[in-house]
Amino acid sequence: MTIRRIRLTSIAFFLPLLASCASAGVRTGVVPREGFIASADGVRLYYRVAGSGPDTIVVINGGPGVGHEVLAPDVAPLEARHTVVFYDQRGGGRSGLPDTTMLGMDRFVEDLDAVRRHLGMERMSLLAHSYGPLIAASYARAHPERVERMIFFGGLGPRREDAIAFSRARTAQRDSAQERRWQDIARRMRAGTVAEVVDACRENTALMNELVAAEGWPVRRGTSCYAPAEAVLYGSRYTSRMLSRSLGEYDFTRDLAGLRAPILVITGDRDETPVPAHRSWAAAVPDGRLLLIPGGGHYPHIERPDVFYPAVDAFMADGWPADAVDPTP
Repeated sequence: MTIRRIRLTSIAFFLPLLASCASAGVRTGVVPREGFIASADGVRLYYRVAGSGPDTIVVINGGPGVGHEVLAPDVAPLEARHTVVFYDQRGGGRSGLPDTTMLGMDRFVEDLDAVRRHLGMERMSLLAHSYGPLIAASYARAHPERVERMIFFGGLGPRREDAIAFSRARTAQRDSAQERRWQDIARRMRAGTVAEVVDACRENTALMNELVAAEGWPVRRGTSCYAPAEAVLYGSRYTSRMLSRSLGEYDFTRDLAGLRAPILVITGDRDETPVPAHRSWAAAVPDGRLLLIPGGGHYPHIERPDVFYPAVDAFMADGWPADAVDPTP
């Protein structure tokens, strides 16, 4: 497979990519770059590097089955102080749409490691939203030595029952008219034509923003509908279902006890995922803390940027936010 390479504008970019284990990320002072990476099984993975800060954050968006643009516009402030790596997970965005037998969590873990290797990082700092913590935790379970630190925000909980609770809470937010709209959207996403699926995707984004606005929060700029039409259809019809199913009856509270990397969990107390589930993430590792933002919800980076970004900066500088607490009794 031919991989499109990005022209390096400065030798200053090339040398840090080859940094030894002393480096936990890419240090670069050049303009943002983008390109494709070959995964272990040949699927092309789109990636983009933004910002030029002294440390590197690899962003894992939620979904699953959508590209990084569902999150990237809303975490753009990170680019002012950090180097930020975005990538489209397989089966969504501009990345490859493989045979559906290649959509298990093990492949997503391999893809994240392909991103790490391509950028020459010994270890990665991971920032994961919504479904993203399940990918990050799966990676940390498989490659604990490759994780520098992790930030989970607005995440699903570490057990399958937490995801069920999240879904039920989302449904409870909608009134009867909104629920009918949602059911129609879901029907078209499952069985519509390509054009109908893209239209349904846009309506789903509009409906979610209506609910967010009703709570008095800013709406998201990110969307999963920017991708090629066939990717929007593929992601909603296949990736979003098969990746989740591949985890089975998961419980990461039992799987990360040996992880040495610290975890900061950030969420609002009005997130649809129950607070105890967020606390369980922080308690799943020896060095974890929870930052609970009063009045915030599933998107703390939008709802309370005045709290979210200083917390990320403090954690990336080897500290803890002042209000982050030990999750254990």
